[in-house]
Amino acid sequence: MVCMPELRICHGPYRGRECPVCGKPGKILMNEREVDEVSRTLAAILRHDPERYHIRLDSHGYARISSIVSVLRKFKGMRWITFDHIVDLAETDPKGRYQVSGVLIRAVYGHTIPVDLSDLPEDNIPDTLYYQSSAAEAPLVKEAGIYPSDKSWIHLSGTYRRSYVSGLYHIDDPFILKIDAKAMIEDGHDIYRSNDDIYLTREIPPEYISDAEKEEVTLTEEEKEDINRVRNKNNNRD
Repeated sequence: MVCMPELRICHGPYRGRECPVCGKPGKILMNEREVDEVSRTLAAILRHDPERYHIRLDSHGYARISSIVSVLRKFKGMRWITFDHIVDLAETDPKGRYQVSGVLIRAVYGHTIPVDLSDLPEDNIPDTLYYQSSAAEAPLVKEAGIYPSDKSWIHLSGTYRRSYVSGLYHIDDPFILKIDAKAMIEDGHDIYRSNDDIYLTREIPPEYISDAEKEEVTLTEEEKEDINRVRNKNNNRD
């Protein structure tokens, strides 16, 4: 199993073994196993099942960091977890999944529970966004439009590459659709910026959807390992 890089601190928190500023190994805050365990728990609480952990999210998906610390300290070998550990983990998350606001934290995408994310930024939305489908489903999507399925929001990517890589977590050969985000916004549809790669909306009518021009995508070794890890995990569940 491929774990997430360890969390260290030197000139600020970072993931990996060498400080990106000075190149020296900083103080270790969490090893790979701890990063993996805390990250999975954080995702479960903030994106999927807060009630399981007896944590209440507000309408915009925020939870108190102190409440999450209390939950984690009940785990075997985790009594050392502090507020700062959660903040540093969130702020160095390689996928930009979390937002810290004072004593609160939330996930900014990937929810399978209803969360109001309409307070996310609406500026700097690319004119064109991308959505991963399959060759078999794409004609139906273009005819019927796109609506949330397993997630509470539609997730769009800022680049073809990002959309294709995201699709590989689920199928072997994603078919990428192009979304005319500029026209959507001009026509009054809201699109929110979750981070620099992921954008959210409630629905996409068919008139804004077309086939994207195919691009060649070469995966990094890290992407290959992460995709295999996730797909193996999903297959084991089945």
